[in-house]
Amino acid sequence: MAETWTVRSLLQWAREWLAKKAVENPRLDAELLLAHALGCDRLRLYIDIDKPVTADELARFKPLIQRRGAREPVAYILSAKEFYGRRFLVAPGVFIPRPETELLVRIVLDRMEKGTPGRVLDLCAGSGAVGVSVAAERPEARVDLVELSPEAAEVARRNAEAHASGRARVLEGDLYAALPEQVRYHAIAANPPYVPIAHAEKLAPEIAHEPHLALFGGADGLVVIRRIVSGLADWLAPGGLFVTEIDPPQNEAVAQMLRDAGLSQVRVERDLAGLERHVLGKGR
Repeated sequence: MAETWTVRSLLQWAREWLAKKAVENPRLDAELLLAHALGCDRLRLYIDIDKPVTADELARFKPLIQRRGAREPVAYILSAKEFYGRRFLVAPGVFIPRPETELLVRIVLDRMEKGTPGRVLDLCAGSGAVGVSVAAERPEARVDLVELSPEAAEVARRNAEAHASGRARVLEGDLYAALPEQVRYHAIAANPPYVPIAHAEKLAPEIAHEPHLALFGGADGLVVIRRIVSGLADWLAPGGLFVTEIDPPQNEAVAQMLRDAGLSQVRVERDLAGLERHVLGKGR
């Protein structure tokens, strides 16, 4: 007689199986994948914890859990990632937004008073999580997003249409060269590739699925950040905010880079884990 699976027994099996595969958050991942297969949210799993799982539901769940066991990121399996309270589309070839990057959004929003028009530039936009979140939270702002990857730019456009239609413009190209007109931005935010190439072998297996273009910033991880900072004099408004995400060990080097570029009030912000994650300064 075939075994009857319930939501409870399937979650327990999936947690244990993923743990054996060295997945970092096996319980959360099992819940997300099973909820997706059953077409419900995670809360519903526990409301229906002893409900039998049908053969069709099992058939939908099996390939999902197998992909996660092969260390494919959950965001790629679900084609989405939650960020700043919104569901952002992602896809293979598109960098997955991280929770710590929500602080980048908060720093920009804290500088922009509600109801005050302003222009914001999001460089290395990826899925558009940062720029689209700013546009969604500050409807009066005009936000430009720049992304080099055509695949990521298309995903960013879809996210912009979903969350900030008509308020966020996605431009495809290489940093400032993608901008069609010379303007001064009240805030420029960047989440550039900053991982030193020598660290590639130390990264978690999940990260190997993500685009190298969005991850690696040359030998010291600072190649793209240097290019961004070198252009600030032409694009950042007087008194405007510049903020970039970094690899924590880079904080002193990047802070000095901003000072050398003439920015004032340069400081480093720590993330919720206490790591030096963002460096910001004010244009003169």
